[in-house]
Amino acid sequence: MRVFTRLIPAISAICLSVLSAQAGEPEKAKLKIAVGSQILNYMPLELGVKLGMFKEEGLDVTVENFQAGGSKALQALIGGSVDGTVGFYDHTIQMQAQGKEISCVFLLNDIPGVLLGVRSDLADKVKTGADLKGLKLGITAPGSSTDTMARYYIKKAGLGPRDVNIIAVGSGAPGMVALEAKNIDALVYFDPVATLLARKNSAIPLFDARKIEGSKQAFGGIYPTACLYLQQSFIDKNPETVQRLVTALLRTHRWINSVPTEQLVDAIPAGYKTDNRDVNIEILKASKALFSQTGQMDVEAAKVPLAVLSDYDPKIAAAKIDLTKTFTNRFATRAAELLK
Repeated sequence: MRVFTRLIPAISAICLSVLSAQAGEPEKAKLKIAVGSQILNYMPLELGVKLGMFKEEGLDVTVENFQAGGSKALQALIGGSVDGTVGFYDHTIQMQAQGKEISCVFLLNDIPGVLLGVRSDLADKVKTGADLKGLKLGITAPGSSTDTMARYYIKKAGLGPRDVNIIAVGSGAPGMVALEAKNIDALVYFDPVATLLARKNSAIPLFDARKIEGSKQAFGGIYPTACLYLQQSFIDKNPETVQRLVTALLRTHRWINSVPTEQLVDAIPAGYKTDNRDVNIEILKASKALFSQTGQMDVEAAKVPLAVLSDYDPKIAAAKIDLTKTFTNRFATRAAELLK
């Protein structure tokens, strides 16, 4: 009896240890996540921080905004200065072609939300991609997704790589300023810039991929864009941390898709909106369809950026990309189960 009594504390300690392991503490609670700019596509990350969604999951997330395009945020991930990046899914394909394993664990955008437009004073002359010949086209940065998309669109229009002068102008407001100052003739851009340019009649889109039809027109299908991607080594080492990140993002997306547009406008961080509330409501109504309901990648949709990149980059075409290693839905699937 005395032996049994002495065993009770030990058994209790073991049980508590097992329960703790089953609960799953995050392997790393303090995290840095990079973004390349404050385009609307990336907004849910900072909104989730503001709403306390990550804190509810026991995580302390700091957002590092490089304001220089997604390629810089990608470099930060590869270099190890951040733990994860919210950037375009096509980066996972590009990195696999270079022998680096990064994987999308949560898809923020089912559709691209990107536009390519020309200055209004050139709209009579520039009606198709072929008409961009000899003009200056603004992108965020060399190697960024806007660069890839622009070059693919130009090629599909029958132009060569030297037929259009592609110029890096930065993301967001700097690109809009460059277009309105006539330093460039056309621009690849996103909301909120898209709505601001439309309101001022400063640009006319050649395509508008805030809608499914526009994505199909420009890229031949639905092009998934922003996602949370991580190095595969980080995923393998920190599965509970990754699960909590994804659960927080899914919670944020469900909130975005459930509240009135006016409430969403009031909540989103200042860097993703203008000082005019009515304009912000217009922006969100135009782009609210961007935000995924599930965070899960459709394998058929993943083939679209692969086709675009393969057509644009012969190295990727020759790399025999394994798409199953560029994304995983297991964390988003589990998050949906946890949030029932």
